[in-house]
Formats: sequence, structure tokens, C-alpha cells
Amino acid sequence: MLAALSFALDLTEGQPMGHALRTDLITLELAARLDLPLQIRRDLHYAALLKDSGCSSNAAAVSELFGGNDIVAKRARMTTDWTNELKAAMYAFEQSAPGASWFERAKRVANVARLGQNAAVRLVQIRCDRGAEIVRQLSFGAGVADAVRCLDEHWDGHGQPRGLKGEQIPIAARVLGLAQILEVFAAEGGPHAAFALVKRRAGKWFDPTVVEACRGLETKLAQWAAMTTRELRIEVSRSEPGQASVIAGNATLKRVAQVFAGIVDAKSPYTGAHSARVAEVAVAIARELGWNKELVEETRSAGLLHDIGKLSVPNSILDKPGALEPPEWEIMRMHALYTERILEHVKGFEWLAFASAAHHERLDGSGYCRGLEADQLPELSRVLAVADVYDALSTVRPYRHALTPPEVFAIMDRDDGKGFDSECLAALRCVVEDMGGEGVRKAA
Repeated sequence: MLAALSFALDLTEGQPMGHALRTDLITLELAARLDLPLQIRRDLHYAALLKDSGCSSNAAAVSELFGGNDIVAKRARMTTDWTNELKAAMYAFEQSAPGASWFERAKRVANVARLGQNAAVRLVQIRCDRGAEIVRQLSFGAGVADAVRCLDEHWDGHGQPRGLKGEQIPIAARVLGLAQILEVFAAEGGPHAAFALVKRRAGKWFDPTVVEACRGLETKLAQWAAMTTRELRIEVSRSEPGQASVIAGNATLKRVAQVFAGIVDAKSPYTGAHSARVAEVAVAIARELGWNKELVEETRSAGLLHDIGKLSVPNSILDKPGALEPPEWEIMRMHALYTERILEHVKGFEWLAFASAAHHERLDGSGYCRGLEADQLPELSRVLAVADVYDALSTVRPYRHALTPPEVFAIMDRDDGKGFDSECLAALRCVVEDMGGEGVRKAA
């Protein structure tokens, strides 16, 4: 499940789906070559899958700082030697308000320069601390949390956020930090160029002993780069340290879904707890419709994960106060497809993937992203559709205030039987009325 959901984390970092899985394979290969103990290898395995779990938490801040595309900025950061002042300055200029006038860009660069190193450290601190917190929420131990927290520390002490040096950095973090850079540069310029780069950074960014363990890894890097996402998941499963998989029961699956819903909602200040609220609304509707307990719990999972594809959308679009331009709207629409592509990799969630991704479809075919019509939409999609719109209209957005329940229903009633399923909309109305017009925040 974590391997599948890691695809969502790849997207928010501007990496192709499979980045975390390839990093995991590199990490485990290096751990074997270094003859690290089994417990450290197991910590590395889960740290690699969850290494970017805190990245959505600083997305809005990155977008605000540079005035551009946070996803592009994050991807570029991975390939920039930001300890080099000239390269860091060039990075800041390239990412600052792209497309704006030279005057506006100059103002933005000046602001970035004024904030300086403190801003960079703060952004890394937010991501690292949040990532370690998520690891703890998923009940992994201190070894996994420390590897995620120290991912950007450098061997020479010039890393972030704490400036740890040498063996102050946990060995798991030293291996994982190198592995992710090796994966990114292997994808950018090929395995040989990637190894040449980490070799140049030996003794500076990276532990020289770990760099030496990379020697001769080029063939495997090329093999992993050629694998499909499905092949990568299979290979990662085969590489499980000690072949002792952690089996997830219903309670664990629910907790994972809740945690990833939080990751999604952390991306924008306007979507805080949106996924959790949609899940609550959808569950309340399902109960009103008389669905059995199993279907209600599936509805909860679908509600929590329905927007996971939004991690692919830049905050410059998510948080835009005005109307979206056609190219921006097309990017926004694609988040539903990414939701399906991610969830279909989760064993047992295959049918939920389609139903969750279809929450923006409408009965008359006017929705997105496939333009499906009534006879193609499962009941779960219809429930999620009204739950999602109800929450979106009843909470603050960058372009308007929160609407009251009567105002929400005045809008939604226009699409009764055309866009929205009449039975689901009636069930929503009953739930809201049962709560005294206060909504369904506490219904579940």
C-alpha cells in the first residue's frame, strides 16, 4: 500500500511516478553492500517509501516565496547545488515569478535574497519535521523517523535543517540522501553521469564510504529506470528486507488513508481537512441511504483518498484567487486521473480507484475528466460528488467566502437530477437538517 501511495508523494516533488520506489531499490542495494544490520535495512525500506511525506506541508510557502510553480521549483532544487552561491542565485532567479515582468521578477529575487538562508532552512525544517511526524503516525520507529528528518543533512555539515556533520547524521539518512540524488540524476543524465556527480560530492554532501559502495551500480540503475510502475512495485516487494512484510489490517488501512488524506490537505491552506470532511459527509449520506457497514467503511476510504491526485497540481493553481486560465484548468482536471492511477495500484482498492476518481463526473456527462454519464457512474461516485461539492461550497476558498447551508443547496438544487443524483442530494439534505442546519462536521 505504501509503495502505491508513494506515487502521490513523487508527484508533489515534481518527480515521475516511481521515483521513491527506485530510490528504495538503490537504498537497499547500498545497505546490502555496506552490510548494514537487518533492522537498519528495514528502517531504510520504509523511510525510502515515506521520505517525501512531509513535502506537501511547505508547498504553499514555496509557491508564495517564489511566486511560481512549487512543483517545478522543488524538482529544480533536487538538481541544483544550492550550497554553491552562484548556482543558488541562478536557481532563485529562474524560479522567481516566471512569466512576470522583469521588474516584478527583480522584486521577487530581491525578496528571496533578503530572506536568505533562514527561509531555506525554515522550508526544509517544515518538511522534515512533518515527514518524521507522519512516520510516527504510521507507527514506524525512531530509525525511520530519523532517516526522514535528516534526509537533507550533508557530510560536511553544510546541509539542512540542523547542520549535522559526519557521523552525527544517522547512517540510514546518509544512505537515503545519496540514493535519492543518485536516482534523480540517473533519470536526468543517465547512470554514469549520476555516479560521477555523487563521486564529486564525496566528502562534501555524501559520506565517502557510501559513495564508494555505489561503484559498479550503473547496470542496475539502468534496469530500474526501464521498469514500469507495476514492475517496480513487484521488485520492491521482492526486495523486502528479511522478507518480513508488515501486514495491514482494517484499522491500519484506515489509519494510512487518514494520514495520506492529511498529506493531501496540507498542500493548500484552503483545503485543510477537506478530505476528512468529505469522508464524513459521504459516510453520513451512505448511512442515510441504508448502506451496510462494509460499504460505509469503503465509502470512508474513498472519501479520504478521493483527492490524492491533487498533489500533482501546483499551488499557483490551487490557491489562485481568480478564475483559472484554460491551461490551468486542464491541469486541475487531470488530478482526477492521477487519483485513479495512484489508487489502482493499491491491492483491494482497484474498484475504489475508478469510483473515487469519478467524483467530478456528472449524470448528464458535463463533468470531468472523462465526461461519463449516469449509466457509467457507480453509486459511490454519486455520493462522493455531492459530498465534495457540499464541503467545497460551505468552506472558504481563495475566490469567495464560505456559504451557508441554504446558499449551498440553492446552488446544488440547480443540478438536481442532471448533475447530481437526486437520491444522494436528498440524503445530504436530510443529514444537514438532522444536524440543525449546522452541516455534517460531526455526523461521523
